[in-house]
Amino acid sequence: MRRSLAGPAILVGLALLTPAARGQERARLDETVTPARSAAGQAAADLAARQGIHAEMTYATRITGDLSTGWTEVARPESRADPAGLRPVMGRGSTLVVVLVLLVALLLWLRFGGAGMLLRRAPETPRQKTAAPEAWNISAEDQAGDPRALLERIAAMPDRSAALVLLLRHCLLAAAGETDTRLARADTERTAFRRVPSPWRQRPALRRILEAAELAHYGGHPVTEPGFADALDLGRGILLKQGAAHA
Repeated sequence: MRRSLAGPAILVGLALLTPAARGQERARLDETVTPARSAAGQAAADLAARQGIHAEMTYATRITGDLSTGWTEVARPESRADPAGLRPVMGRGSTLVVVLVLLVALLLWLRFGGAGMLLRRAPETPRQKTAAPEAWNISAEDQAGDPRALLERIAAMPDRSAALVLLLRHCLLAAAGETDTRLARADTERTAFRRVPSPWRQRPALRRILEAAELAHYGGHPVTEPGFADALDLGRGILLKQGAAHA
């Protein structure tokens, strides 16, 4: 059963069409509004829906014609426009994409823009050569030379004792440079060795060269060719940074 309200808040019962009224023009509901529904009315509607009963109340504010002859399709109330005049145009997925694009743009601006210095790494400066103590008679040019050429020159020195001392000093300078150890101008070979950090990979090999040089230079022990070859091999591993530590 369908009921309607003619005029503001006027409920009109629709009469069933009689045979005499079938030929007459039916009324038209020009304007309707959504009916207000109390809590009791909503409960009654829910109960009717659960029972399979369909009921509808139509509130009409403007009608053309006589309702006693019947009525045409109801003109549904127009939905109110959004107060801001805007409707959502994006779903959650689109919003997430926009947020990600904005974040990427911000990071790029921070990296390459005016604030890019915050994320830039400091320029790497070349490691400076450790200055040799004065008594060692090793210039910066000698340190900058090719270590392979240095090893060949040491191997060709007839004075094996002096060759061991020269090998030791260059190995100490290489160790100091690799471990960022500063040597004092008056350091001896033994003092410089003590400055090299204990965990350094080639410290045991450096100690063996130091002991061989001290025995030959300060102790007057003769240098054998096998002993010299062994020290030269240890020095090669230090100067060329090859292999693991030698015990």
